Amino acid sequence: AGGGARDVQTTVRVTLSEVKNGTAKRVVIPETQTVDRRTGVRTTHAKRDVDVDLPAGVEDGQRLRVPGEGVSSTGNDGRQRKGSLYINVELAEDVRFARVGNDLVTRVDLSFTEAALGGTASAPTLDESGDVQVKVRPATQTGDQLRLRGRGLPELGARRVGDLFVKFRVVTPKNMSDRQKQLLVEFANEEVVKSLPKADGAKSEYSSKDTAESKETEDTA
Repeated sequence: AGGGARDVQTTVRVTLSEVKNGTAKRVVIPETQTVDRRTGVRTTHAKRDVDVDLPAGVEDGQRLRVPGEGVSSTGNDGRQRKGSLYINVELAEDVRFARVGNDLVTRVDLSFTEAALGGTASAPTLDESGDVQVKVRPATQTGDQLRLRGRGLPELGARRVGDLFVKFRVVTPKNMSDRQKQLLVEFANEEVVKSLPKADGAKSEYSSKDTAESKETEDTA
């Protein structure tokens, strides 16, 4: 209990999709009592609901003020005053994305063959259409990423929209068949052969041998 207008605080939890598009939330103002400082009369303010619009681009931990939606009371001068409603924004975790400012980062796992040969992969987005197909370049490595412009989050009070970064991770296969293991052994052997120096020395040896044989022929003649 107390005199004068009073502010009210509450916490509102929002999803990344709601941050992207903006959202309306219903906030419950609990029953509150105030005391008129002039007369000592106690007034009970019943619990009520307040509908508030949260703009697109709000951030985790941000505090928004809604004037006039707090608790009203009569001041010493006899004038009616209303407090404000303060909303603390709490961002719900989305395991698909990490938020970095207005940008989003998501991870896409690739098999060994997908990373080596390239192709396409499915990446999540906040678009209503859902996942999007992205290009995977041949020889993609863990940590390689690509940018999807304009598929991040809007900046609060501005027209700028962040980007979505798709970061790749190459996953080692498990429970391989004997045939798959054999193919990988062949692949590894081929890599060893590729890493050997060029056979330039062998060519020189043959050239020297040919020269010696020619000289021997000449001497015999």
